Amino acid sequence: MDENKVTDTMDGESFFKGQPNILWIMADQHKATALSCLGEEALKKDLTPNLDSLAADGILFPNAYCPSPVCGPARAAMKTGKYPPATGMVKNLRPLRENNAYLPALLRDSGYETGMAGKLHLFPADRDYGFEVRHLSDAPYSVYGNEDKYSEYIKWLRDNYFDAKGIDPVKIFDEDEASYDEDIKRFMMGSCFREEEEHETAWTTNRTLEFLENRDQKRPFFFYTSYFGPHQPYGVPKPYADYYSPEDITLPESFYQEYREKSPLFQENCGVLYHHLRDSLSEADCRELIAAYLNQVRMIDAYIGKLLRCLKEKGLYDKTMIIYSSDHGENLGEHGLFFKSQMYDSCAKVPLIIKPAAYGDCGAGEPPCQRQEIVNTVDLFATVLETAGLDWQSLAAATPDIESRSMKELLYRGKAGEAVGRKTNWENRTYSIVGFQRDKALCMLREGDWKLIRLAHGPQEAIYELYHMTEDPKEMEDLYPGRKEDALVKQMKERLDCWFRRQYANYPVTV
Repeated sequence: MDENKVTDTMDGESFFKGQPNILWIMADQHKATALSCLGEEALKKDLTPNLDSLAADGILFPNAYCPSPVCGPARAAMKTGKYPPATGMVKNLRPLRENNAYLPALLRDSGYETGMAGKLHLFPADRDYGFEVRHLSDAPYSVYGNEDKYSEYIKWLRDNYFDAKGIDPVKIFDEDEASYDEDIKRFMMGSCFREEEEHETAWTTNRTLEFLENRDQKRPFFFYTSYFGPHQPYGVPKPYADYYSPEDITLPESFYQEYREKSPLFQENCGVLYHHLRDSLSEADCRELIAAYLNQVRMIDAYIGKLLRCLKEKGLYDKTMIIYSSDHGENLGEHGLFFKSQMYDSCAKVPLIIKPAAYGDCGAGEPPCQRQEIVNTVDLFATVLETAGLDWQSLAAATPDIESRSMKELLYRGKAGEAVGRKTNWENRTYSIVGFQRDKALCMLREGDWKLIRLAHGPQEAIYELYHMTEDPKEMEDLYPGRKEDALVKQMKERLDCWFRRQYANYPVTV
């Protein structure tokens, strides 16, 4: 340890100058509006009381997007500051390139004690990626990449609950996951065979609490708590299973829209899924599934509350930067769709809350505070590094594929209302991309009030959709046919086409 870096002693603990503790809490497939402080009127306002409390103490970003609306590619992007084509992970379970610098490793090398619990979903799964403490719980099934064999959670579940019953939980997970074609409702809901203490949400939380109890108190910590939910299977045990009922649910307005039948981009990219869902699920089924999803959000929020209480009891809450985010969202009935992999806000926009450490120099002030700037969770890479006192600019300059931007200037709070009007140099636009075939990749540009979506038809040609996000936040009216000759739209198209060409060149050569 470099003794010149050690500064204040607070409650008997030594801290590095400019290096507050960092707790990054991640969910999987958490829709941005499934958050009470950002939610819709149809949702109960107390869906996420603990996350609402965190937002009241921190900064809420209502216009946060993901780098890719699919699990592994989004997570790899956040850990490297690069979009998926540059990381090499353009789809789940695709190996990462060897030349990536990972956020946990950079923090570990600067003096942090690093750890994680829950879903990492990077591949290969047997690398540590810079985590000194590692409690892995990726997918609980074996039907794709035998992720269960790397899962500490699955081993724990078998050893403590199911071996004695002569039951293999992976077999149940596999059967649920294999039911997509024949019984998509079962695929989405799952068999709901675990009790609360057996659920990975409880397991992930308990591993985090153990770390907080046993950590090295002479080092700042970076811990990544990553929940598998509210990704399907949506079903959760009691008492959470009873919080919402199907009768509480109003299907979104866009669930019924007809214009999608005339949208070539939607039909090409979403048509097969749309018709499979329409043919397989009734409206009553959809309300039941949405209720189950929200119940899982409620369960995750309750366990996040345990983490926040632990930090407060240990005197660490004010000394810890806390981030809450999701890898991507979930359509959850919008546009008649479920799941992810689209560029509509329902799955490309994510909840993002950042509570700076009062100990650090990010500032703290009177709640609440929302920043309306357009940001991306790929920007958390640079933000965390700068918060930890690392020279992320030099790293980015030496690695041109890093597109992360530090949000530190947006973390200023000051007095109530002051941050909202405070001028910054932030470039108010962001991108997202998804697709393992570069000639069919889907990407988007969100800039100011506008969003342009692009579906590739080879390296040069594409089809587009355009939305005014202030006047039409549910993206129900594609304006591209009538506005494509507007100067602003032409400028956005040129910018998005140019960005896509750079991503296209970065795609792994075998894809």
